[in-house]
Order: sequence, then C-alpha cells, then structure tokens
Amino acid sequence: MKILFRPGPRNQGSILFLALILSIVMGITLGGYLILTSGQEKSVARSQRWNAALDVAEAGIEEGLAQVNNSPKDFSANSWTANAGTTFGPENQTLSNGRYSVLVSGSTTPTIYSTGYVTAPMSGQLLTRAIRVTTQVLPLFNVALGAVGNINMNGNSMATDSWNSHDPRFSTNGTYKSTMTSTNGDVASQGGIVNIGNHTINGNLYLGPTATYTSGTNQILGDIDKDYNVNFPDATLPAGLPIAATITNGYYNITLNGYYLVTASLPIKVAAGLSNVVIKATVQTFNPSYIDLGGGMTNPATLTLYDAPAISGGSITLGGNSAGGAIGATPVNFIVYGLPNLTTITLSGTSTFLGAIYAPEAVLTLNGGGASNDYLGAIIVKSASMNGHYNFHYDEALGAWGPAKGFMASSWQEL
Repeated sequence: MKILFRPGPRNQGSILFLALILSIVMGITLGGYLILTSGQEKSVARSQRWNAALDVAEAGIEEGLAQVNNSPKDFSANSWTANAGTTFGPENQTLSNGRYSVLVSGSTTPTIYSTGYVTAPMSGQLLTRAIRVTTQVLPLFNVALGAVGNINMNGNSMATDSWNSHDPRFSTNGTYKSTMTSTNGDVASQGGIVNIGNHTINGNLYLGPTATYTSGTNQILGDIDKDYNVNFPDATLPAGLPIAATITNGYYNITLNGYYLVTASLPIKVAAGLSNVVIKATVQTFNPSYIDLGGGMTNPATLTLYDAPAISGGSITLGGNSAGGAIGATPVNFIVYGLPNLTTITLSGTSTFLGAIYAPEAVLTLNGGGASNDYLGAIIVKSASMNGHYNFHYDEALGAWGPAKGFMASSWQEL
C-alpha cells in the first residue's frame, strides 16, 4: 500500500509568503534603481543646461566683440541702447537653447559683460551664468612682414629683427641702430609659400593652416606657428570729402592739418609739426619723386596716405628716405593704405625707407640697389618678392602707437 505525501495548507502559505517577500524586495530594488537613474538623468540634464548657459553667455561676448570692432562703432545703428557715459546695452538676444544679455562699458579698452539664461529641465528653474571680458587693442601692424599669399626672399644678406623708435633701450634718439635690436622681427603668411632662402628671421614665422615654407640653410631664431589665423580686411577711406591740395613750385605743399586730395604724381611736402594730415591719392600710376615730412625728430610731421586708384590695376612706386618716409622721423609718422584697386607696390632706391604699408590686395616688389637697404617699419600686402639686399626692421612702436585693427580679449572671468 502506497502512502502519498500531500503538503498541507501551512506549507502552501509559507511558499506564498516567501514569494511575496521576494516580490517586495525586487520592487523596492527596482524602484530605488528607477529613482536613482531618474535623479542621475535630472543631474546630467541640469549639468548640460548649466554648461549651455555658459555657451549662451559666450555668444553674447562674441556679439559684444563684434560690436566694438565694428567700423565705425555705431551702436545705435545696431539697435544698442546708449546709457550714461560710454556704456551701451544691454542688448538681449534669444537663441534656440536660451537667451543672453550683453553690455559694453568703456571705449578706449572696452569691457564686455554677458549673462546667459537657460531653463533647467523638469523643475523649470532659470539657470544663469555671467562673464566679464576685458579687451586690449589689436595693432594693425604686429609683424615685420605679413602677406595674404607668397613671400619670396630673393637676394642676399636679408634678415629681419625689431627695434623701437619710442624706447631708448632699442633706439638712439628714435633712430635705428644695429646694436640695439630685439627679437620680434616676425614674418607671417595666411596661405602662401614663404621662401626664406638663406636668410635669417630674428623672430617668429607664422603660417596659416594652408601656408608652407621652404628654405635652404635658413635660420628661424624664434618659433614656427602653423595655426596663424588673422584676417587682413581691405583698407577703407576715412569719412568725409577731401579738399584739393595746393600745388606750389611743382609739388603739393601741405601747411595745415586736414584731409586732402592729390590727383597728380607730384612730390609731397608736409610742414613740421602737423599731426593730422590725411591724403587721398587717386592717381592710377602714383610715382612721386619724393614725400618729405618736415620737422625731423624734434617736431615731426605725420602723414596718412590713402592710395585709391579709380580703377583696378593701380600702382605706386616709392623710394628711400625723403622719397618714402621722412629723414629723421619714425615709421609711426608715415602710414600708407592701399585701397583694393591698388594692385602693385614697388619700393626702389639705395637707401632707407621709414614707414608702414597696409595694402592686402597689392603685390609688393622690393628692388634695392645698394649693398644693404633697410626697411624700417612694417608691411602687410597680398604677396611680396624681394630682389635686393633688404633687411626688415620691425618698429615695435607701431604696436603701441600705430593704427589699431580692433580689440581682442585680454582676460576672461566668470562672475
């Protein structure tokens, strides 16, 4: 006879109770995991929005920098509100992921304040991050020789270095001395080939992302930077209408500060002590036999020359000393701008040229004839080819006292 074992009701209740306990533990574990992941998701999402608030604030800084570099800086034209003194804004903009409010304070070296606003997920909390950026002047001439494209250093004994016409440690009464030089004779190309040959660059070589350099036994005493990202915009004329310059004894005779028009290829004389003489030359082939700035070092004249041919293909030819810059003056006193229609610049002669030339649409040729020709100042052109014994000496005073290209950020601080 077989005896069958049948669990009683108590055994069945124990199994059900155990299953219930396990279900509760699993439910609590799953609920805790869901709460944990939900909290983590909220934390990650909030962190992303927090970081996004900084991105939005930086977008405001970019607008502020674009505004202070606007030429002319007409805040009202861009709907900015003028406040007391030199404070402008706030300017408010809404983006796809938030909004910002930007304020500009000061004019000499503006300070930009920007606050980014982003809404946090789920809670709807408004997240804010504020930035303060101070600026400094970005010089137009910050290299000895700069080009949009190629730089071809032919000839012999060519070198670059730097000096400072406004610093007695690096000049003698404002004049260049070969024994008082520094190491900022930089050369730069946005996107061309820099052929250094056998010459020396006593400074850095800056190359854009597509620029290259070739050389024989070259010497680059500074660094080679292959991430040069600087724009050379076209030169533009100043506001207003020039008046016809007076011709005396076959030359243009400038005796008062002002904005003048030159329509013939005649010599130019500027009287000593004049600090604000601007000339617009419209001659298609401008070849003055000399440009003479009076006053020497004690009371120098200052001339800003805009070469603006009426049609494309214009040219200008300048020589050394009184036919280029003034004897005894400094490069800061003679600035030449080439408008887009100026496509050819030739420097010739057997002596020293003092001045700074900015003509990003022009091809520069240097045809020195002596044993050694010095260019004191700075040049920025489309391309450059040197066929003589030229030495480039960058005047560092152009960085502090010369024309400004705009403003760049000098410090960044989150408030």
